[in-house]
Amino acid sequence: MKERIVLFLLFFSLLQGDSIPINFQGNEYVSKRELYDMLNLSKPYLYEFWKKEPTVDSDKAALIAQTVKNYYKTRGFFHATVSHLQKDAAIQILIQENLPITVASISLNSDIDIKLSIPFQNGTIFDAQKFDQSKKDIKLLYADQGYCNAELEAKAWIDTDTNSAYLTYEAMPSALCYFGKITINPSKTIDADIIDSLLYIEEGELFSTKHIRQSYQSLYASEGISKAVIDTQTHEKEKASVTVSVTENEKPIRFQIGLGVSSDEGLMALLGIKHRNLFGNLKTLALNTRVTEIKQTIQTNFDMPLANRNSTGAELGYSNEIFLGFKEEKVFGSIFLKQRNIPHEFQESLVFDHSLTYDSQDEVLFQPGTLFILSPKLEWNYDTRDNILNPTAGHFIRSEVMGSVQSEVSDATYYKYKLSGAYIIPFLPSTVALRASFGSLHLFNGDIPPSYLFYAGGMNSNRAYGYRKLGPSNVNGNPTGFHSLLETTAEYRFAIYGKLRGVLFNDNTFIGKNEIPNYDQGYYSAGVGLRYLTPIGPIAIDFGVDINDPTEQYAFHFHIGELF
Repeated sequence: MKERIVLFLLFFSLLQGDSIPINFQGNEYVSKRELYDMLNLSKPYLYEFWKKEPTVDSDKAALIAQTVKNYYKTRGFFHATVSHLQKDAAIQILIQENLPITVASISLNSDIDIKLSIPFQNGTIFDAQKFDQSKKDIKLLYADQGYCNAELEAKAWIDTDTNSAYLTYEAMPSALCYFGKITINPSKTIDADIIDSLLYIEEGELFSTKHIRQSYQSLYASEGISKAVIDTQTHEKEKASVTVSVTENEKPIRFQIGLGVSSDEGLMALLGIKHRNLFGNLKTLALNTRVTEIKQTIQTNFDMPLANRNSTGAELGYSNEIFLGFKEEKVFGSIFLKQRNIPHEFQESLVFDHSLTYDSQDEVLFQPGTLFILSPKLEWNYDTRDNILNPTAGHFIRSEVMGSVQSEVSDATYYKYKLSGAYIIPFLPSTVALRASFGSLHLFNGDIPPSYLFYAGGMNSNRAYGYRKLGPSNVNGNPTGFHSLLETTAEYRFAIYGKLRGVLFNDNTFIGKNEIPNYDQGYYSAGVGLRYLTPIGPIAIDFGVDINDPTEQYAFHFHIGELF
């Protein structure tokens, strides 16, 4: 049956003639857009008013009807009847879906838990496409956990008399597999030890396709590499040798220009230039300027990969930012040394800020003047998410601490600590995502810029409030900022249709005037959101309300990418 469908689909790629339109009637389970897509016909969206409706040759109606019927079988509707007629200068495809095949039982025999890879439960409609995908997902799950030679016997028995499907999955993992010898084919200006430093795989480690995918992401993130190939060969049952080949970018200089908008910063424009392989070995030098409605920044960055998964670099920049109640002009910079020990990442930095606070609306709260702060900074990150822009599983922990001692070169003795973490749990096809973040600031002597305080509210904070608008305010209505902050977020992410996703969320915030938040008074919100998947991440729209005052305190937010 699959061969017949493939032949029909290949044939239909040639059918986009200029004859007459085609319409569908009677379909409920399968949408009209899905049927158009299956026939390789482009159905315009409502906003695509300039596009024409799809047309086909009038003498192909019978072939179209048979293809639709075969497609319905793959979706579990073995008793569907499909007919056709030509009416009002259009082909009408008439569909009676009738009773579908439903899953009656699922038999599992597996050494590891594969339930989340199976998109069926007893009583759900059987779908051949989902069944085939589940087999791929199970084999990938085994490969992620070290079984590079796992075999899977999966069968579906269909009883059209009782409209029942009986599914069996039997996995045969054999022995655990380990990465063997790693061979690296360097390019003209990129040494093998630099390429090796970017990989997430090591000889002797447990085999994992997840680490191979992460290695691809790491290689392409360097930008100086235009093509990377990681080839694995299982010469022995328990070892997989690896060959890594890269092709460097023939045009290492890249110009970047972009426009965007977000609810936090408003309109945004970006202009930059970057050399992605300066003097070889993937050293980069970039100059960027970014202008939004509240902040203008120009900065230059230098990054240099080192052997043994280390890297070093520096940045220098200037910014001018509008806060609620004051403005800040700043010259900033840092030098850093970074170590990556999968899945950990450590970074030590020396950071300086030369800031000018001006246009203050409250000179006691936001003291105008110039300050210079020189601060050592330590960071530790732990990240196992499967995708940064649109994660569906994994967790991360981020921590950073910085501080300074008042002296001739620094105007304050202080420390500032931030800790955050998230856990993303797949409940296919849905996802539950949990996050918490904590921050604490203590000033011992001297003065720090008011921008060092914590602020809350916005798309990355409590979504019932506008950007930096949560918490106590002064007589002018400007938020006063705070010295400690605890925020929690819970999201339920679910599919709606095609690339459209939905989210239900709860955000909670606790703030404090000293190093510990006041847990007796919290800001609690709930809301809904939409996500439309794109190659650069989901386009997101969120609407949140304060649970205690939903009619008066609410906010809309829009951004690109999942928040965590």
